Amino acid sequence: MTADGRLPLAERRNYKHVGDALARIVKEEGVATLWTGAVPTIVRAGVANVAQLVTYKQSKEYIMRRELLKEGIGCHFAASLVSGFTYAFTTTPLDMAKTRIQTMKTVNGKPEYSGMIDVWTKTIKKEGMTAMWKGFGPYYLRIAPNTVLLFIFTEKINQMYRKYVMQDESTGGGF
Repeated sequence: MTADGRLPLAERRNYKHVGDALARIVKEEGVATLWTGAVPTIVRAGVANVAQLVTYKQSKEYIMRRELLKEGIGCHFAASLVSGFTYAFTTTPLDMAKTRIQTMKTVNGKPEYSGMIDVWTKTIKKEGMTAMWKGFGPYYLRIAPNTVLLFIFTEKINQMYRKYVMQDESTGGGF
């Protein structure tokens, strides 16, 4: 429905509400159309979570092993920034492909793209390799604070759980 407003007036579907959109899409384009872009969305979610969680853990361990920072908010902050960078870097090409698939046009009765790899191939040929990361800067600036807060709060909640639920007084890593 959001993309409808970006279409030329003659091509707009002018859905009245979500129910109207669902009913008309199923009737006019088929049930399978409701899942257009589902595979890239699922792939992106998996890659994003793995990139974010693994990078945070590895960065935190590296920082502490090298004694760059002690366990605490500074270490969590630094590891979160690295994690956010990795998250943004790995998901920007996936987001680009997902968005292009979800908003693709039909050309001569066929979809513009056959899948994510087709999007990437056509984009690189037409716009160059750097097109895969268009918008990376603003995206990182948006995702970095989210990632920092996520991991700082997660660490604090884990610390409180170990201290108050598990009765582990040796819990470190406080603020």
